[in-house]
Amino acid sequence: MERDVLITFISGGARSGKSNFSEHTALSFYNKAQENKRNSSLYYIATAKKSDEEMAERIRIHQKQRINAWKTVEESFDLVPFLSDCQKGDVILIDCLTIWLSNVMFERNYRIDRIETAVNSWLRLAREHQFHLLIVSNDINEDIPSSDQVALTYMHCLQRLHQIIVQQSELVVQVQAGIPTYWKGVK
Repeated sequence: MERDVLITFISGGARSGKSNFSEHTALSFYNKAQENKRNSSLYYIATAKKSDEEMAERIRIHQKQRINAWKTVEESFDLVPFLSDCQKGDVILIDCLTIWLSNVMFERNYRIDRIETAVNSWLRLAREHQFHLLIVSNDINEDIPSSDQVALTYMHCLQRLHQIIVQQSELVVQVQAGIPTYWKGVK
């Protein structure tokens, strides 16, 4: 019997096509649940805040591209209360880890242990409640390392989260120029 994919990690650079790919992947999980007569929901957790006109326009475009089946949840900090209420077969897309981390590090001053605890809680809830959790993140460490200590701390924390999530994921995909490379799991 094929094991259900509960946790999926999708990464890529800026404008790599990872959001589009992750939305299509989430939608395929949702459609499969509907075919199996599961009463599931399709959620998009938006971690970005409308901080300026450019961000507001990007959010508007993303919302317009999604079909009506999506239920959007805007949550920039604490995802655990929402995830705690998700049910078996639900499909939840978190877009994106990079922005969420920035929010909690720089606006809430979370330390690495609290950040790791939060992310591990997401993963634990997906397993306990048996919902599909897709986490989107950016590849940011492929250039020359920054000499700025704050940037380095952020980058190291993000990479630590990537390792935690990848270790617990059934499916890991990196998107470059719209082309997915499957690092763990199968298509």
